[in-house]
Order: sequence, then C-alpha cells, then structure tokens
Amino acid sequence: MRLTAKRLSELTQVPAANIRKWRERYDILLPERGDNGYLYYTSDDYRVVLSIRRLLDQGKKLSVVMQEGRDKLLELAPKTDYDNEELRMLEAIIEGRFSELGNEFDKLMSVNGCEHLIRKKVWPLTILIGKAWESGFITVGTEHAYSRWMMGYLSQLATKLNRRQAGERLFVAFPGDEHELGAMMHFVLMTDSGHGGKFSGALPMEKLFEELSHGDYEELHVSATIPKARAEIDRFVSAVHKKYPRIKVKIGGCGAKVAS
Repeated sequence: MRLTAKRLSELTQVPAANIRKWRERYDILLPERGDNGYLYYTSDDYRVVLSIRRLLDQGKKLSVVMQEGRDKLLELAPKTDYDNEELRMLEAIIEGRFSELGNEFDKLMSVNGCEHLIRKKVWPLTILIGKAWESGFITVGTEHAYSRWMMGYLSQLATKLNRRQAGERLFVAFPGDEHELGAMMHFVLMTDSGHGGKFSGALPMEKLFEELSHGDYEELHVSATIPKARAEIDRFVSAVHKKYPRIKVKIGGCGAKVAS
C-alpha cells in the first residue's frame, strides 16, 4: 500500500495535520519516500493510524497512546489474518483502485461467465468487506465507497446482459433492509439467465406497493441481508398477497436463511 498523507487522512478520518505531527514528533509512522520526493505511507502505517484513532476514541490521552510505540500499536490494530489474495483485494479497495478491479472482473467474466464472477468473486469479496469493516480494518467510508462502486458495476453489467425485455419481475431488498447488493447480485444472475426484469433496490413498504400497482408484475424477488424472523417474512408475504394475490413472492438471501 502506498498512500499520500491526504489519502491516508481520507481513509482513516484523521486530519492530515495530525498525521504529520505524529510522524514528526513521535517517530511512530515510517513512510517511504518515492522517486518523486513525496512521502508514501505503508500498510503498517495505515494500521497504526487506525489503532491510534481507536485508542483516542476510547478516551486515552495522546501522550499515553504514543508511549505504546509502533510495534505495540500494530499489535493493537485491527487484525490482518487475511490470505495474500484477500489482502490484495482489500488494499485495492482501500486505495480506491476501482477501475483496476473492474478490469479484473471483466476479464474473469469473459473467461468463466457471469455466474462464476458473481458466486466466486463478487459475493465472497462483499462478505470480506463486511468482516473487514466489522473488525475496523476498513472505515465505513471505504465500505460505502465499495458498495457504491459495486452497485454501479453490477447495474452496467445487467444492462449489457439483458437479452430481452422482461418487466414482469421486480427485484427489491426486503423493506427496511438498506443493503441492496444481495438483491442486485440476484438480479444480475437472473438477467444473465434470461429472466430479468426491473431492479428497484431498497423501497419502503408503501413505495413497494406503489410500484407493484403500476407494473404488470408476475413475480416479486426479495433479498434479505439482515436476519429476519419467520413471522416477519410471513407477515410481509401475506401483506403482498392481500393486495396482489396473483404475484408470486420469492424471498432469498442470508437474512432469509436464518428464518428457514
């Protein structure tokens, strides 16, 4: 990882002025000087800054934190027990090298097809991003940047794959669940198989019903990422069937599996 102070600041949400002071006063950061004369911070520097920020957020004084030393701060930093491929992907996302990632995905799809790309690359990577965010290895800003980019990439992919107009299916996230990537992945796979339709993402219940009333839908495909109780899923299906009895409701995703 090669990060400028500005980029390191953006990724860790620590002011660049603080990063510079920590480097100059405490010798806690060890950036490498590039051929152009600029300083570039490393993966370990990134983890040290995350560790410092976490300790400061816990109420510790800066002087006490700095007394821990670089090695101790690395021990206290979010764990990086990722294999080489996982770490390579995470660093590409942290650095915002999304065009590079897109080119890699395009090549993978051209060789192995859409289903392989989604099931063997996109889905595992999305799970990895979630775990890295939970551990503190990436910030919420990085997680959001990944989600926005991936939604755009998959949306463009679905447009390329759409072999026919198939507006009789509506693809959404479970109402109240703002995680749209699962629904988008399913939409892309269905589109690739010739059974696409319209993707509407995360809609509150009233907006979902409004959309159903405006379209000639035969199927409603719902993706649940946040775990749902069986009773909640049953209530949702009953509410849809009460207003639109002829629409088939299909619910999937890791959140629905918990209830089954």
